[in-house]
Amino acid sequence: MSHEDGAESRPLGAVPSTPAEGGLGQDTLSQPEHEDLTLDLPNGLMPCVPGQVLGERYQIRSQLGRGGMGEVWRAFDLKLRVEVALKALLPELFKDERRRDLLRREVRAAREVMSPNVCRIFDLVEADGIELVSMEYIDGGTLLDVLRERGPLELKEAQDIASQFLAGLEAIHKAGLIHRDIKPENIMITRAGRVVVMDFGLARQEDSEAGTISGTPAYMAPEQAAGLSVDARADVYAAGVVLAEMVCPEGIKTSDSRKSLWEGLRSEPVKLPETPWAPVLKKAVAKAADQRYRSAHTLTRALEDVTLRVAGAEDLTPYPGLASFTEENAEFFFGREAEVEQMWRKLEGAHLLAIVGPSGAGKSSFIGAGLVPHAPPGWEIVCCTPGNAAMSSLARLLARETSGDPDAVELLLRFDDPDVAVEVLARWRRRYDHALLIVDQFEELFTQNTAAEQTRFAELLGRLVLEADVRVLLSMRDDFLMQCKLFEPLQPLFESLVPLMPPTGLALRRALVQPATKCGYRFEDEQLVDEMLAEIEDERGALPLLAFAAERLWENRDRENGLLTRQAYNNIGGVSGAMARHAAATVERIGSDRIALVRELFRNLVTAEGTRAVRGWGELLSVFGGETGPPLSSRAKRPKAAESRDPTKYGATTKSPAASRSGGDPSTRSSDSLAQDDRKGAA
Repeated sequence: MSHEDGAESRPLGAVPSTPAEGGLGQDTLSQPEHEDLTLDLPNGLMPCVPGQVLGERYQIRSQLGRGGMGEVWRAFDLKLRVEVALKALLPELFKDERRRDLLRREVRAAREVMSPNVCRIFDLVEADGIELVSMEYIDGGTLLDVLRERGPLELKEAQDIASQFLAGLEAIHKAGLIHRDIKPENIMITRAGRVVVMDFGLARQEDSEAGTISGTPAYMAPEQAAGLSVDARADVYAAGVVLAEMVCPEGIKTSDSRKSLWEGLRSEPVKLPETPWAPVLKKAVAKAADQRYRSAHTLTRALEDVTLRVAGAEDLTPYPGLASFTEENAEFFFGREAEVEQMWRKLEGAHLLAIVGPSGAGKSSFIGAGLVPHAPPGWEIVCCTPGNAAMSSLARLLARETSGDPDAVELLLRFDDPDVAVEVLARWRRRYDHALLIVDQFEELFTQNTAAEQTRFAELLGRLVLEADVRVLLSMRDDFLMQCKLFEPLQPLFESLVPLMPPTGLALRRALVQPATKCGYRFEDEQLVDEMLAEIEDERGALPLLAFAAERLWENRDRENGLLTRQAYNNIGGVSGAMARHAAATVERIGSDRIALVRELFRNLVTAEGTRAVRGWGELLSVFGGETGPPLSSRAKRPKAAESRDPTKYGATTKSPAASRSGGDPSTRSSDSLAQDDRKGAA
């Protein structure tokens, strides 16, 4: 039986963290003072050193620490090509075949749980005489760390954390398992904001192991403490205790305050924290299992029902529609947390990488609202797009970044000289611990620049990596990737490709539901969410369609009751009809006599390769003959693709919100997706 206080927690994100002690989870562990020393294993296990390869598969990188079951290392799985947490189990855990079989069954069951909110178990293997459990490496801190540092949490943050760890619990339960030891020590939060349920050490199949008492006393449901058979409602009870700790006005920064809360929850009648969540907590920690919520999912819905409306929510825009998310609205960007973590792990290693994905996958949003806001300390990030003059676009970006360096500003006048360009970037790089240049929509280099400009820019990027120690990340449509093969300096990126597909499954559901929830709104029912996701299941370019429908649904929300309703959804025409209706209404405002001109305008916004074309406002209006801008702009919104390419507005992105890009992906979708759909609506 575990006890209430585990190892002392660390500040969130201070070091690579690991889950709480027990079973298959990564133990909460002490850190070795010197990672380059030999790792001494207890009880006669073979010592290991960083760089050593176990079983011709796991390359040891560093020791994370040790716990009651053995050593835990950070390692690289040469077969799966991922970082893992590797637990070497002590020999006494396998004194008899029954215990060995039990652990193997546990691993097989845990491997069936596939959720971004559950630490994934990969394998149980024997390597060089050591029994090893490999699992997902989680870089972050525990929920207990957060609560001790700055609890109680505001209701919105608490709700987001709760929705994620309860989603993890739901996935565990759907696999037929019960966790049995949910507590803040066993819930991790990564730098990207992903919440992960840890420690499968006590997980067992539902209704099994009656007569066995396992878990942490303060979080045990009465039936679990009595050694009776348990089901998902036992985990619901433990989750209720965790939820109470998250929002308790007195906080749980001391052992006494934490114990006081536990005693109140077990008293008769129950003493609940003074919080809007109190009615939900009361049902979650009911003594009788049949009086609790029947599942983690129903508990999540109950929390959504009572979460308070955000002050000023009526002025918020949680769904950007066809525009991309940026750092300014990153608080509404959900569903990509695990991919953001993986991307940063790659960036800390490789110097030249590429994100590739189909049109409409959300690459610009991933960069602007996912990658940039979650940069590690000491990183400086700038972002540009090639446009129709790649070298000039980068020079304009650097003019802003180096405005306080007179020598660099003078060098910018000769930026066309590759040696000078490298020197300017090197001067900028030396001001920071790490520097990252992101070139988004890299396909523009091939569709809008001359062959000579393509060569110059590609060579510059290669030299920045080698000579200026600047990390370079390119983002492009996957159908342009092979163009990079034509340029020798870009060859290393083929060893560090990061595919980015549109989100699916639980990630897509989270991306749809959570922005409204963060504003204190919710969808009228689960079936509405299911229908919206089903509409785009087999649709090409589905993400922009869903994003546009969500924006329209938000505009037509029920403000009085805080709902996104089915009636509003039907009124906008559903996911598939929202765009067509909007296009038809736009054409009607412009006038049917101008349809041919509108089509010509959209053709001018798209290159022959199907990418965005950069056009001046005057150049676009030339299709209207003698007409000028005002009459047109009085009838329809000015196309975003026609906006100025001023780097302060479009071409530059830094980690400060004031410098965030405000017109990147919107113009791409205006000219690609919107053009096509508007034509359908006008037909």
